[in-house]
Amino acid sequence: MGLLRLLIRGSRDAAEEYSAKRDLERKLGRKVSEEELYSLGSHLDAAGPGNGQMPLVSTPRESSVPFGDAKPPMTFTKKLLLFGIPLLLLCIILPVAYVGLMSEYEYNRINPWTPKPPAGTFPAQMGAFHLKQSPDWNGVKSYNPAENWEGEYTNGTNYIKYKFWNYKSEAELNEAFDKQKKYITPSSKFKIFDDSPARYSFMNLSGESVYVLYKDGTQLKQLTGSGQQPIYEFEGLLKNTAPAAVVPVNYSELKAATDSNNNSPLTVVQLLDDYKKDSDAADKKYKGKTIIFKGTVEVADKDKEGKPMIAFLRPGAKNPNEGMVACSFDKSQESVVSKVKKGDTVLLQGKVFGSIMDVMIIQNCTKF
Repeated sequence: MGLLRLLIRGSRDAAEEYSAKRDLERKLGRKVSEEELYSLGSHLDAAGPGNGQMPLVSTPRESSVPFGDAKPPMTFTKKLLLFGIPLLLLCIILPVAYVGLMSEYEYNRINPWTPKPPAGTFPAQMGAFHLKQSPDWNGVKSYNPAENWEGEYTNGTNYIKYKFWNYKSEAELNEAFDKQKKYITPSSKFKIFDDSPARYSFMNLSGESVYVLYKDGTQLKQLTGSGQQPIYEFEGLLKNTAPAAVVPVNYSELKAATDSNNNSPLTVVQLLDDYKKDSDAADKKYKGKTIIFKGTVEVADKDKEGKPMIAFLRPGAKNPNEGMVACSFDKSQESVVSKVKKGDTVLLQGKVFGSIMDVMIIQNCTKF
């Protein structure tokens, strides 16, 4: 409204000024400048004997200064420059500053041109879970191989972040799967539950957060939350299948093991030397405890019960009698063990059963 009133007033003053100037020029018989229009002398000359006794005509501005030459009023252009342009700049700067201070999530929410997820990918409710946070679009970054959308679901007590990427080909999907695995896996204190070609699941022991990354057609999906059960239940709803089996975890033992061994994990040679030196003392040190250790694989196969197993020999040994560590895995880890080959150096964790006939046995192993 203020700008409109300024425009109206400027138009009115310009019309009055133009009329007064034309009248003065007619009386003097010549062109007059803007300064002469507001000069008292010019109007006295126009009212002199040669011009009759015509009444003096003055503009509103001149009338307000009756004794002396009036200064020309501020023109509409000057008013526009003085008031309009700063106001216009302020109207531009404030929104730009507001948008600049927004988070990426807030900006994407209000931006009508932000890419939207495919219809049906973030339903309002799935089972007992309902959508708590609308999907947020994330552009391509160094750690994100493609644009992706991320939302949050809750069942009242558990919160699950759900993120997915769309890919054009299986080759792109496989490459992105491997890259994302490396990006989300912490450098320490974690336990892998599944590491198959199409699914990767692990727990970050520092915060007890569970991650599931899996392929679904040409989409890559990632779930993050606390606890295996709600994560697997939500995954089952997405896949329309039964949830994956929960892997038993002794948190206190695993944390104690990672805290004491993570920076310098035990080696196969250390374990075998301890048992060779004094088996009773080694049992007191290791038996019943979960340890983290590394070694060079001699055998990766299945035991008599069909469970996956990995065995290590003492470096340079030719047979188990010279020292061997045998590690058994749950059947759910079969795909992980199947990728291991003789000569590979691997990092494992498991619970020490003890030593039988120079063979150290470690159970319930998982591979890092």
